[in-house]
Parts: sequence; structure tokens; C-alpha cells
Amino acid sequence: MKRSFIAGIVVCLLPLVSCVAEVKPRHPDETVVVSPKHLWTVVGNSAMVANPEYRFLMGDELEPAPGGYEFRFVGTAPKPNDGQPVSFESPFTALITMSGDVRNVSKLRSTSLSPAIAEFGSGVRNVRPENLPREFERGTMATALIEFDKPETEKSLGLEDGPSEDVFLSRQRPGARPIYWSSQAGCSSNGLPDPCIDYSSVSQFRSWVSQLTAADGRILGRFALNLADLQRAAADGLIYGIIVDVSPYGLRQRLKRGNIRAVWVAEVRACPIKKECP
Repeated sequence: MKRSFIAGIVVCLLPLVSCVAEVKPRHPDETVVVSPKHLWTVVGNSAMVANPEYRFLMGDELEPAPGGYEFRFVGTAPKPNDGQPVSFESPFTALITMSGDVRNVSKLRSTSLSPAIAEFGSGVRNVRPENLPREFERGTMATALIEFDKPETEKSLGLEDGPSEDVFLSRQRPGARPIYWSSQAGCSSNGLPDPCIDYSSVSQFRSWVSQLTAADGRILGRFALNLADLQRAAADGLIYGIIVDVSPYGLRQRLKRGNIRAVWVAEVRACPIKKECP
């Protein structure tokens, strides 16, 4: 089940010891200042949750900017990006005031996965098990989005003890995308022993949501997220779909297990090493 990593890159939001909002009013007219570490965690993971079709390479901290901070991923790259350097041509950025207002959020362009994400949870069957794309044959790999008919638990998928996966924790929401979590980009282990990457996607997601407060609603809203939906998904802990890099054989094996509502094959490419793609 484990997906291939970009060579030489470990993508992880390091666990933060102090992630709660830090309010320091010294004068009735003074602007409330929010902890930069908390802003970094909320903005970084919100951007990741809102953009399932991208891989992110995370920086270490917010950069000072006039009136606040600049958040910048070191690099962004559309999935898949197997063995290729992360593109620096159009990195994701956001400007954040010291009180936690987010401005000028970069909009990332659509990718081959975007139509699948738009249809996920709609009941549309884009690809039937018996009708995979003609070009998806032995010697190729594809990035596939698999939607389950009934939501699965990590235990039923064999993921509860890691390695964690790229998972959807809801179906479509009214006017918004499904809730997504990338174990590779959003490692969050507040309350979990290190290393965070060894823990399940649901454990990581729950850890992050537990750090959020109502005051983060302004940031979450800029990414079409809200605290109530995130808390509901964290409490349920159910997986509605996954994004995987898979061979034709591997995909057919998954389909034989049943409980598949829809499959979208977003991109087919030649295997770098034939023996790894039966």
C-alpha cells in the first residue's frame, strides 16, 4: 500500500511543542498576536488538505513580511513527480497578518487529478473495473484515485500501524472538496511519540485537528475548510478513498477485493524499472 516517495526528499511538518494560539494583549488597543508556529502549522496543513493533487516540500518557518509573515512552501509539484526535482517555478505562498488573517493565497493550477477530485463522492463511475484505459498495460504505472463504496477503517485496510497513506476522510462537501490528508506532507504528531511518519494518517490528522481552535476559522475559511467538518472527520476516522501509484496488476488486485464505487486513472506512464511494475 505504501506509495513511492520522491527520491531524496522527506516531506514532513515536524511536531510542534507549542502550537496553541499565543495571545499577548498588553493594551486595550493592541493587536492580538498569534504564535508564528501555530500559524505555520494551520496554514501549511490547510493548503495541503485543500490541494490533494500536489506534493509539497515544506520549509521550516514563516518569513517576516511587512505587517506580518509570508508562508512559502519550498516547492510544489503536481502528482506524480517520480524521481524528478520539485518545481520551484510557481511555489505556493500566502501573506499572513500578525493577528492571523491570511491574504493573497496562491491558486495552484489544475492537474490531471483535478477532474477526478471534482467527481469524487458524486456517484459518478469514471472507470469501471472491467474497462481500464487501453494504455494502462504491463510495463506502466498510473496515479489512481480509488473511491470506496462504503467507507473503510484503517484496520480494514491494514493501515492502522503505518505506513500512512494519502487518504480522503469525507466525500464531497456542500460547495467544497472532500477532506484529504497526505501523510507525506502533513505529518503532525502532537501527543504522539516520534517519528511522526510511522503513525497512521488518521492519527496524524486527529493530532492536527486537536490543535485547532475557533480562532483558526479565518484561516480555514480561506481554504474552503471549517472546524466543524474537520472535527467530524477526525471523530469518525473513516477513509472514503485513497490516491495511489499502482500498476495494472496491482489495481486489478484491489478491484477484486470489492467495495469499490469508482476508480479514476489520472495519469499513465512507463515504469522506471520494469520488474517493479508487473
